[in-house]
Amino acid sequence: MLTVRCVECLAELPAGPGRGRPRRYCSRRCQARAYRRRRDYGPTATSRRLPDPPPPTGGDPRDRLVGLAVRLADTAGLGAVSMRALAHRAATPAHVVYRHLPNRAELLSAMAEQVTAARRLDAPLPHDPREQLERLAGDEWAMYRRHPWLLSVLATDRPPTGPAVLAMVDRVVAAFTAVGYDPAEAFRAYLVLSGYVQGMALLIRGEPADTTYQAWWSATRTRLERTGRTERRPWLAAAGRTRPDTALDTWFQFGLRRLLDGLLPRSEA
Repeated sequence: MLTVRCVECLAELPAGPGRGRPRRYCSRRCQARAYRRRRDYGPTATSRRLPDPPPPTGGDPRDRLVGLAVRLADTAGLGAVSMRALAHRAATPAHVVYRHLPNRAELLSAMAEQVTAARRLDAPLPHDPREQLERLAGDEWAMYRRHPWLLSVLATDRPPTGPAVLAMVDRVVAAFTAVGYDPAEAFRAYLVLSGYVQGMALLIRGEPADTTYQAWWSATRTRLERTGRTERRPWLAAAGRTRPDTALDTWFQFGLRRLLDGLLPRSEA
């Protein structure tokens, strides 16, 4: 007998009565997720369905589940990560997943911790404080580049506070303390620097080659030129010659250098 699965998360669907339109979604949540994708990216947007990976083996069961959730978020976005989807892809009963990860908030926190811990926080830093801060900001930027979903987990007033996340903050605060900031000022300086990195990370797209973005920008540029809004706005004409997916790292470095000029004492800057 053919197994019928949810077209969004691939969870197995119960057998229907055999009358009327076949059921396509396991829950209203999956149905709403599919609707939002079609609304945002058009009717031809592909489903977030992924081929089933082999069940993870070896190592700590909790770490395996978290790693699987990270890969799922990297491929399909954070919206595709649910306890049910994780259980399905791990070929594990849901109650086993909940035994290791009591809820989705705990899962997201563990995902952030695992990704942050993979950054080799014990690697030596340059001696110069400015070079330290450039390295640390660049590391955080690279983390969001590789895992765009991580921004929505960390950029909040209630971020995860696992050892790796706290160690990431420790290193930035220590660099600011070394140039004369007191602890409270150093933490405020950290917020300014990390806020810049996270703000720029809002421009990161999960799919840089997304044709819907290219079509949007082409239509927008044509409309601006037709309505005369590019006249006396040379910056807008210059913006039209660049694209976030190709120029974003250059924009980031430009802003980072100038931000550090303002945050560091003149001798350090």
